[in-house]
Amino acid sequence: KLKLPIVGVPYKSNSWDVDWLTGQVGWLEHTAFPGLNGNSVLTSHVTSRYGSAGPFAKLNKMIVGDMIFVRNNGTLYIYQVEQVLRIKSNDTSVFRHEEKSWLTLITCENFNEKSGTYLDRFVVRARLISTQVDPAFTQ
Repeated sequence: KLKLPIVGVPYKSNSWDVDWLTGQVGWLEHTAFPGLNGNSVLTSHVTSRYGSAGPFAKLNKMIVGDMIFVRNNGTLYIYQVEQVLRIKSNDTSVFRHEEKSWLTLITCENFNEKSGTYLDRFVVRARLISTQVDPAFTQ
């Protein structure tokens, strides 16, 4: 029941800077555009820079079988969750290319106060199961 804009996050110097994402979801450049074949990676914060709950604060409540809806230019893309994972922060396997359309949602988890970094990532992977004309789209 999360409704947020999706904005592009540029890939610079072998990385994505997502510090500026506030109250929105970022599509990571060089991953597939949502709805196209490949692996589309979306990210947002679990905690805002002000210490309040971020947009993906409840991402860890998702379970296999849940549905994710992405709207773009009059099309509704419907994904079904197939994997819910916790990975180490340096694990890049969830960014791998896919032949069919997949959506990967990723956020940080397990903040380490000593190092000032998150140790893990929480990941939800979903497969595109259908597309349809977006009933909310008006021309």
